[in-house]
Amino acid sequence: MKRLLISIFVLIFTFVSCFGISQIIDNTVFINNNRHQNRVNLVIDAGHGGLDAGTIGVDGAKEKDINLKISLMLYDFAMVSGINSFLIRDGDYLFYKDNDDKNRSDLYNRLDYINSIENATLISIHQNHFTDEREWGMQIWYSPNTDNSKIIADNILEIFKRNIQPNNNRLNKKSDSSYYLLHKASVPSVMVECGFMSNNDENRKLQDSEYQGNIAFSIVLGFSKYITEEL
Repeated sequence: MKRLLISIFVLIFTFVSCFGISQIIDNTVFINNNRHQNRVNLVIDAGHGGLDAGTIGVDGAKEKDINLKISLMLYDFAMVSGINSFLIRDGDYLFYKDNDDKNRSDLYNRLDYINSIENATLISIHQNHFTDEREWGMQIWYSPNTDNSKIIADNILEIFKRNIQPNNNRLNKKSDSSYYLLHKASVPSVMVECGFMSNNDENRKLQDSEYQGNIAFSIVLGFSKYITEEL
């Protein structure tokens, strides 16, 4: 536990060092733990896993691995911030119980798990890919089923642009039926496409642990803003 806490605070220190203490303090929304305790439970979904590698980067990197690393950092940052959190997967596997039918998509199991958590909010971590290698930048899809989903998505992207990608002109988008979890979710839900693995420069950044920490921390800041202002 001590080594884990040290690692978390090293990541926080690294993030703060990158952007300047005063800037981060100005942009950070702190949570009153007593006031917001159990008002929301954050469910973190590291997309893909196991036999499902997700998209493949220009250098052969697998999306599932990047998703997991960012999700684990997001979980640590959220818990340290006082946000009660759950990981759908914390290793390289698809989400099945013992004796489950493996021909049934694990997305059904992920949705069942999300629905089993009281006061849940879903943040699903993914990476993007496009035929045009020039495409880059974070973009977030949000569930059409709750108004708060768009608020969460906009908060996260706003903070990420401000701190990391000021030239990112992408807009968040409402999901359709091709995004199963978002389309079926009855709770506030967003899918964060952290970047394009088809872009050489961004693909390299997405595999860098410091950059992954910056992504995770920005997501926590955006989610914290939502908790403080909307709940």
